[in-house]
Amino acid sequence: MTYELHQYHEWIDQLLEEGKTVQVTVQGMSMFPILLPGDSVQIRRIGFDEMRPGQVLIFEREGQWIAHRLMVKEEKSQYLTTRGDGLPRQDHPIPATQVKGMITGVVRSRSPFARSINTSADRWMVWLTPLTGRLFWYAGRMVVWGLKRLKRL
Repeated sequence: MTYELHQYHEWIDQLLEEGKTVQVTVQGMSMFPILLPGDSVQIRRIGFDEMRPGQVLIFEREGQWIAHRLMVKEEKSQYLTTRGDGLPRQDHPIPATQVKGMITGVVRSRSPFARSINTSADRWMVWLTPLTGRLFWYAGRMVVWGLKRLKRL
């Protein structure tokens, strides 16, 4: 991670700590087809008591901020299991203290599914993602491959 990215994360974290909602740009394909690289989302700080399976959380792992869906919330240990909608497997459990916030809205997206964030569809995705994750993963790879080919033309 670059020094500039580290400073950016610290600044965003400070704004969230102050209770502000911040807008960030999504990178990566792990939430395909809900979120795509370049989409803009709003995030706000969230406490453990507010976390519900189905919400898309932002958490830190190895210096990177990741947006994945909350699948399992362990009340006793306060550990969370997340998963990217476009990934074939769940993530390793993380302590709730690593959560920076949750996505509260989508400002700009090319995905017709992005508007499903923070709706009843979130709860359905907890059950559907284990079935659709591998399919979305392959579809995402095909989209990336197609975009790379178009750039070469």
